[in-house]
Amino acid sequence: MVDLPILGSLLKMNLNLGSYKNVPDFIYGITREIWEDRGIGGKLQKYYAPNILLRAATGFTNSNAGVTAQTLQTLHQFPDRQLIGEDVIWTGYDDGTFLSSHRLTSVMRHTGDGVLGHAQGKMVRSRVIADCWVRDQVVVEEWLVRDQASFAKCLGLAPRALAQQMTDREIRNGMPVSFFVPAHDRPSQYQPTLSDDEAVATVVQGMRRIWQDKDTQAIRDLYFAGAALHAPGGDVLYGHTDIDTFVLGYLASFPDAVLKIESARVNRDPEQPVRVAVRWSLTASHSGYGHFGEPTGAPVYVMAISHFNLTCNKVTAEFMVTDEVSIWKQIQAHVASHALVGSP
Repeated sequence: MVDLPILGSLLKMNLNLGSYKNVPDFIYGITREIWEDRGIGGKLQKYYAPNILLRAATGFTNSNAGVTAQTLQTLHQFPDRQLIGEDVIWTGYDDGTFLSSHRLTSVMRHTGDGVLGHAQGKMVRSRVIADCWVRDQVVVEEWLVRDQASFAKCLGLAPRALAQQMTDREIRNGMPVSFFVPAHDRPSQYQPTLSDDEAVATVVQGMRRIWQDKDTQAIRDLYFAGAALHAPGGDVLYGHTDIDTFVLGYLASFPDAVLKIESARVNRDPEQPVRVAVRWSLTASHSGYGHFGEPTGAPVYVMAISHFNLTCNKVTAEFMVTDEVSIWKQIQAHVASHALVGSP
């Protein structure tokens, strides 16, 4: 495995990027071709494998046709969707593949009916992070987390309320409640890696102390005093106290949470902070009072991706994306299934 910045030699790594000059250019470019330029089906057939494995917090897809259908439904709800690229943190491999973690913000107006309910005409803003494993210009596997809690707030709803609307509609229509858990997955060809780098080691060690050991004192060791956490729901939290309060809300709801670091990589580029991307998860039971309300005992899988900016080996900013609407749907599906079992 080779970790290189954007300016690294693509020729040595034998990456096939077509007409695009580097990995960020490729990722931003194909995203534009598919969404803003309306390539949709044709471009998805070009850039996505026929049997792509797409793991999104909202559900699992294992076909190009499934990805195309989801794209069309999203554009029906948000035909003016603009995707504003924020960062691409990537790792190249000796076999000519690469893994990119790209962060963007969707800005759009809700003008079509769909999974979010009836169109309200409101502007919606939401951050997305997606990890893509790419071979010869084709996305083979993808892991995607979209901040649907931000969707909910822009539409004037609490994330819990939006989740309940979606859950009720799916149950009413005789459909399974949609979300992703590892039991839905298919075997991956991608072998997860952790970059051998001081910044990655610092972040991963800090995350393990915070999320696995529940040692929130580690927040003071990992983050600068004035660090910014761009949290789910579109919130921005500043400083140790606010970050600690946010973390405690999750841990209180999921006190038995088990952390898994799925992959981590670093980019060091001129005139930029050190940037680390970590895909991670929590497996837990909803067994405590916290950010997710009254405990229900529901099994919960939290799919998350974080981008960290570091200076002097301390975090100055974290962009953390989880899908709290999908987490609420897991809880609500559990409650609904138990209510059905207990009904006469």
